[in-house]
Amino acid sequence: MQSVRDKWNRRYRARGAEPPAVPAFVPELAPRLRPGRLLDVGAGDGAASLWLAARGFDVTAVDIAGEGLSRLERFADAQGLRLGTACVDLGETGCLESLGAFDSILVCRYKPEAGLWPQLAAALVPGGILALVTFNLEHHRRSGFSERFCLAPRELVDIEPRLELIGYSTLECDGDCLDRYIFRRK
Repeated sequence: MQSVRDKWNRRYRARGAEPPAVPAFVPELAPRLRPGRLLDVGAGDGAASLWLAARGFDVTAVDIAGEGLSRLERFADAQGLRLGTACVDLGETGCLESLGAFDSILVCRYKPEAGLWPQLAAALVPGGILALVTFNLEHHRRSGFSERFCLAPRELVDIEPRLELIGYSTLECDGDCLDRYIFRRK
């Protein structure tokens, strides 16, 4: 996955000095998350991580791009926020094992591959919440965004036996067409 890592590192190096804006769906989603330790999967340079850390979540952000995580760390320092980061390839087996257990997991604008779902479930404490908001096929139709990274309707309803679906909806936010799933660890 070095080519993917290199692509994202180049993109983060090319960004300006301003922190990313929090997606509008994150503040709406936050009350559904369990307080405590939160894992932000595919965090990039921290749009959701920064906002959630400022509201008391104990955030650990993971991403394949070290450049994105370095930006996140700089933004967190500038805002006086404490959070953890880990540069991981989410396509590798066991990539989350060393991070411990989490009360909540957030996945924003990223479609996990099938092999990551058992790891996500294992990383949640019983009763923990996993929230995923990512692109759907309508987004592909409207924008031409790669269909490979978009969800079909209700694609994840039965994705992992340890996760109970407690909420599903489609939404439009910041010009994106998205699906929102909320799971509870059994």
